[in-house]
Amino acid sequence: MRSKKRILSAWLVYLRKPIRQFLPLFVFAILTVLAGGVAFYALYDRPLRFSESLWVTFALLTGEPVKEWPSHWLLEVLQYVLPIIGLVLVLDGLVRFSYYAFRRDEMSPEWVKAMATTLQNHVILFGLGKVGLRVLQQLVALKQEAIVIEKDPNCPNFAYARKHGVPIRVGTAREEGILDDVNVTGARSVICCTDDDLANLELAIDARKAKPDIRVVLRMYDQELAEKIRDSLNIHLAFSTAMLSAPLFATASLDPCVINSFYIDERLLVVARITPEKGTKLAGKTIAELVRGFQLVVISQKRGEGAVFHPPLENTIEPGDILTLECDPMTLREIHALNRA
Repeated sequence: MRSKKRILSAWLVYLRKPIRQFLPLFVFAILTVLAGGVAFYALYDRPLRFSESLWVTFALLTGEPVKEWPSHWLLEVLQYVLPIIGLVLVLDGLVRFSYYAFRRDEMSPEWVKAMATTLQNHVILFGLGKVGLRVLQQLVALKQEAIVIEKDPNCPNFAYARKHGVPIRVGTAREEGILDDVNVTGARSVICCTDDDLANLELAIDARKAKPDIRVVLRMYDQELAEKIRDSLNIHLAFSTAMLSAPLFATASLDPCVINSFYIDERLLVVARITPEKGTKLAGKTIAELVRGFQLVVISQKRGEGAVFHPPLENTIEPGDILTLECDPMTLREIHALNRA
């Protein structure tokens, strides 16, 4: 997710602040050199070219006098004052600028904000706990740009995010300006998946205020509240842990072949793996006969080491194949009956 071009763009944004802070000192240094150059040009014991007098002043700022001691009182004062001014400029300006630029923290709000400005149509992931980590892994697998907000500065899942170049903003939903730091106006969606319903809801509302058309996916523990929020606030998806896990737990307890289950328009569907047995009515059928006869979807057919996703309808089902099917539980029971010797 991180490229050299993006890092360079982030550096240009990141250095704006120290450059703005250093600019007054830089202007003061130039004015000091010019004023000192005029003084040495006009008052030094022997004539100097103006460029030479500028160099004398600059050398004094660095603490390295290059000319004999002057006799004029003003130049004598400059001999003492200019090295002190130069020391202050180096300590207060260059050192702070260098420290800010080269000792940057990749989790500092300034650097994260700079990286966020390089993202467009990215996903804002709120929470990097167990659920958040799984979500981030899927986003990385889908090659989707993402940025993370996590309140725990010692979260163990930061290592995965850093490995894949995902910026991390440490903070909470209540922190002022946190959505600006992650470039919410340029984001395509926000996923709120912490274990705090109120924090998830608060961030979702703030994101919707900042960008009314942003897509919001919300995790909530209270299913009734999730449904009310989805309907009243026009949240695109609001899930509770119970809603997601209950169908799978129930169907998996009844049938060991079930590997997933979910509702589509209040209809329960399961994903199951079936192995046709020798001497059954299932073995010998084609994929087309299975699909048309039971109104199901054959997701994959595995034979040996190779697996074919959405196999051709003319493929024959042989004993030992591993079929991954999507259907309702009653249809799965009929498939089991067909697979009995």
